[in-house]
Amino acid sequence: MVVDGLNHPERRDTGAMEFGLCDSCAYQQIVRNTRGSVFSLCRRSREDPEFPRYPRVPVRECRGYEPRPAADDPPRDRVPERG
Repeated sequence: MVVDGLNHPERRDTGAMEFGLCDSCAYQQIVRNTRGSVFSLCRRSREDPEFPRYPRVPVRECRGYEPRPAADDPPRDRVPERG
């Protein structure tokens, strides 16, 4: 099961695990396996091999870090509708 914190912020509960800077990054994706283990996937690794797919945690600094937008911010790939 994959839980995407960007699309489902209410489902970001990872228990006691903390991933550091990744926890507030727009490129983090929480991945859970069938045995209940929780991993932090860096989606930047898909386009740039310089970024590890599963970085060592806790991450304290990262040159690719971008803060996750607030839940009420419009998505980046869509232009707000005029009303």
